[in-house]
Parts: sequence; C-alpha cells; structure tokens
Amino acid sequence: MKPRSTLLLLALVVLAAAALWRFELREGAKGAADAARTDVFSNVDAAQIEWIELTQPDGTLVRLEKSGEAWRLAKPIAFAADRFAADGVASALADLASDGVFDPAAADAAQHPEPLANYGLTREPRVRFSAAGKVHALRLGDPTPVAGNSYVAAEGDARVFVVPQWQTNALTKTLAELREARLLDFERDQLVRITLAWPSGGTTLEKQDGAWRLSAPLADVADEAAVQALITDLQGLRAEAFLDAPPSDDELGLTAPTYRAELALEGGASYALALGAKRDGERLAARVGATGALEVPASILERLPKSAGALRDKTLASFISSDAQRFTLSFGAPEPLTVAGTNSAAGWHTEPTMEDGAASALMAEIASLSAREIAAESLGPRELAAFGLAPARARIVVRGTGEGDAAPLLADLRLGVLRAGSGLAAQRADRGVVYWIEEARAAALPQSAAQFRESFAAKAEAAPAAAAAPKAPAKSAP
Repeated sequence: MKPRSTLLLLALVVLAAAALWRFELREGAKGAADAARTDVFSNVDAAQIEWIELTQPDGTLVRLEKSGEAWRLAKPIAFAADRFAADGVASALADLASDGVFDPAAADAAQHPEPLANYGLTREPRVRFSAAGKVHALRLGDPTPVAGNSYVAAEGDARVFVVPQWQTNALTKTLAELREARLLDFERDQLVRITLAWPSGGTTLEKQDGAWRLSAPLADVADEAAVQALITDLQGLRAEAFLDAPPSDDELGLTAPTYRAELALEGGASYALALGAKRDGERLAARVGATGALEVPASILERLPKSAGALRDKTLASFISSDAQRFTLSFGAPEPLTVAGTNSAAGWHTEPTMEDGAASALMAEIASLSAREIAAESLGPRELAAFGLAPARARIVVRGTGEGDAAPLLADLRLGVLRAGSGLAAQRADRGVVYWIEEARAAALPQSAAQFRESFAAKAEAAPAAAAAPKAPAKSAP
C-alpha cells in the first residue's frame, strides 16, 4: 500500500474514533443529568389527573374538570375549556422535574433548605389537583438568583425544588387562556349539512356521496373550493373577548342576527352560530347555541358568502390539457368559419393553421375555465339571443382519445356577447345556466372568425418584395 493511502486511512480511523468518543461522552453526560433530575410529583401520570385548581394572582379560583377526553371549566364559570391548554397544564404537573433540590435529609448541610420565606414559598398553594384519587398541592415561589429558574414546593414535602420557569408557565395561565376560544369545534369530514341565513335570504348545502350540493333555494352543484373556504372560516373562528355580563340581545344585535350558520354533523350533533352587531368597529357580537355572548373579529362577516350564487359551481370545463386530442371551433354569423385541430406526437395540426403554440395555449386555458359569476338561470330562446347564445356566436368542442363521438367529451362551450363591466357570456352544453367569464380571460378565447384570424391564426408569409422600378436613364451632359 502506498504511504499516502496509509496516512489517509489512519486519519479516517482517528476521526471516527474521536466522533465515537464525543458521542459517548455526550450521551453519558445526558444520562447522568437525567438520573439527577427529581420529579416533584412521583408516579403521577397526566392521563390520571381528574381535576385541577389554579389560583389566579387576584385570588380567583379556576377549576378544570375532566370528563373522558374533554375538559370543562367548573369555576368561576361553567364553560368549555381549551383542551390543548388544559392538557398542557396536566402534562406540566406530571412532568414537573427539578435539576436541583434542597433536601433537609441531604448529607451535605449546604444542601439543606433555608426558611421557606427565603424562597417565596410561604404563600398558600397556587395549584391543587387530583390524580388517581389522590390530592396534591403545589406552591410557586420566587425566581432564583440565576435567571430562568423558580422555586417550587409540594405540600407535605419538606424539599424545595429548583425548576426551569418554562415548566411552570403552563401553571400560571389565565382564565381567558383556559377558555375554549373556538366557537365551532368540529371535524370537517363529519359535516353533512350547512344552513346559512342573512337578512336578504339564505341557502342550504348538503353533502351527497361525498360531494357538496345546494338544496335550497335551488338545487345545483356546489363550488367545492368555495364550500371548503367557508368551512375553514367557520372552523377558524375564535372569540376575541367573552361577555360574561352582556347587555341585552337587542343591543348586541342578536335578536335579529346579521348572519346565522347552522351546522349538522354525523351522529346528530349540531351547532348554531349567530352574528350580531358591530362593537367598537373591530368586533361582532356572537353566540353559539344558548351559551353566553362573546365577540369575534368583524372581518369574518366580509368573508362569509351572502348569496347562493357565491356557493354554486361555476366550472365551465375541467380536464388535463394533455388529454385533449381533438377540438372544433365553430363561428356563426356574420362570418361563418370552422377550425379543426388534431393532436399527435408532433404537436397540434389545425386547419386553418394556427400560430405555433396557439392551439396548446387554447387547450390549457379551456382545461381550467371557470366563470366569474352566474348571469341568469335557464332562459328561453329570446333571452338567450340577447346574450348572443341563440345561436351562439362561437362554439368550442374538445374531445379526448377515441373515434368520433365515442371519444370522451371534455368540453362543449357556447360563447356569446362580450359586455364591458360584465364579461363574456358563456354556457355549458349540459346546463341551462348562463355565466359571465372575466374579461381578462375572455381575451384568450376566440369569439369570432375575425378575432380568430387576428389573434390565433398563423400569419401568411410576407409577400415577395416588389421588383425595383428601372432607373431613369441618366441625362447626358450638355
């Protein structure tokens, strides 16, 4: 073996040994530290805790009680508790451990505790709780001279523990932090019906075979994205303030709510949310069921739908653009024209010829085409003619792989008039509804033969330059 290779291998062995030594040293130190830690409450499991009482700095007693997996506030009010905050308190008590202990039984007198007053531990216990039927109590003392730690002592235990302050933070939560701030605590997959109401009307959504549909005031396919956004807004609604001594419902605007939402879940559970008047401009009065009044951000009212149309499906076409294998564009009067396109490995072939990439761009635009809003319901021939849809000014038919009409129909759209401020009138072949397509998107759709030639058709090659005119004979000098 070459000397250079030998030295390289030796260096690698030394590096590996050093890494192993550092790992063992670190793990050994960690194990020694873990062994030195002392639980303040030995043999207490968070799952065994049945109730917890926290005394607030102002003397208010806050009592949490557990029923099954749920926590509720029993004092000073009866209210649902924030389960994450309550579980955090229970875990903090079960996991409370000290890196340092002053023990009167210690062999070293320097480790004996001083008078409890020196640690701020003469006050009444701030925390009491019951675990597996046994009641425990904890005193919270002063911060240690070294920042980041505090003194604590368990009632009936002569030892004084030094614990990190982050461990005791959960034990000093306020009533507001322990109250359930979520107004509607549900899993979206459990929803089966949503009923919305506002002063000018309302609508009902029902889940059928896993998809949402409108059932009132009309039956129609729902816009899945809009429904999911609604559910997200309802799930995320949080109380910003609780009105434990509220004014009258008339003053809060809850006698005739500004907005109502009723949710029905699988198994029969339900929620009823009412939104009332604005308070201080930034919040709305609210109530869930028969519970007390509270306040929520006023911005929620701007996001909630206030028309059935806002929740109706406005999809005009939805397919993977690469699945399109054939299309036909048909333009009516005043200049009838039919454009046919066929896709192949070499790309799109169209007749008349379209600009390079124009056919692919058109299929990509149609593949995810949605309307901005609904212009009208099913109309008669005269009304449709006013929208330029009887007959249609343009028709776009897109099919997938297959022969003739056996090929899957990916899109069949009729395009009508383009109105400033409204958009492009459009209709699906399988629906009587008339839609408005945004003007910005309408520019990407051919609406007439003239527009097709101007913006989509391949431009004819430039005509050869005209032959230069013969030069006039030069005049002879006089």
